[in-house]
Amino acid sequence: MDTIRFSLPTPGLSCLIGNLFTELEPPCGAGRLDPDGITLYGRTVSGERGELHIFPDHCTFTGRLEDYQAARFGACPERGCNGRI
Repeated sequence: MDTIRFSLPTPGLSCLIGNLFTELEPPCGAGRLDPDGITLYGRTVSGERGELHIFPDHCTFTGRLEDYQAARFGACPERGCNGRI
């Protein structure tokens, strides 16, 4: 598993989440839950598990690098994100 640190404006982050995860699960027991952030945990587009930690100044994704790259740099016309985020 890779860990990627990044920052995105809120609209881009919303689009990334919608393209990164196919289903969300309760994050309890899924690594560290930070009181200063939001943790999303679930299945990514490849079927693997991934964790997204959202903090006020950055985000971290732990999972397959390929899943992150596909969600971040792939087109998402069905979600109205203007092609790329």
